[in-house]
Amino acid sequence: MFRSYYFGWPTIRAGIAGLAMVLCLPMIPTSAQTELELRESHDAAGVFAEKVEALIADLPVERERFEVRINRCQGARGEMRDDIYAVWVGVRLTAENGDAGAVLTAAVADWRERGWEIFRDRVLDNGGVNIAALDPSSGESHSLDSGFKRDPHRYIVGYFSTPCLQDPSGAAPFGSVFPEQ
Repeated sequence: MFRSYYFGWPTIRAGIAGLAMVLCLPMIPTSAQTELELRESHDAAGVFAEKVEALIADLPVERERFEVRINRCQGARGEMRDDIYAVWVGVRLTAENGDAGAVLTAAVADWRERGWEIFRDRVLDNGGVNIAALDPSSGESHSLDSGFKRDPHRYIVGYFSTPCLQDPSGAAPFGSVFPEQ
């Protein structure tokens, strides 16, 4: 028996939406472990922001933007709870000498020396560099990217995140934590 399948726009659109969801899943922090570290969210945000500040202070870059947020994490069963969060820091930097690719190549070499798990290290066709790593001792993730159309050899964007934590108060204040710096 011959079976005919129709792959019209609704089917294709559903497939694209499903693919987009699968591709985004690694970006959504989840709490797979049953016991989360209990930490007051503002304290965790302040400590992590200082760690990121120290990390970028060692780079030959100028800081244009630095934002600290408390973002939701999914619980162990995929549920969204008010007490589970991750601290996220986003930065926009500029390479002082227009050598963003070289700056990031040196940064990933440093991360390797620290014993971090490198899960992205690529050079783009335009000379930009994209790097990302996980610090196995803390569970924190770090990523830095250059190669942006506006100026591929100058601009660097970074995203840093803690693993999921649990606020003992029962409700983390999601959103921006400190005024944009």
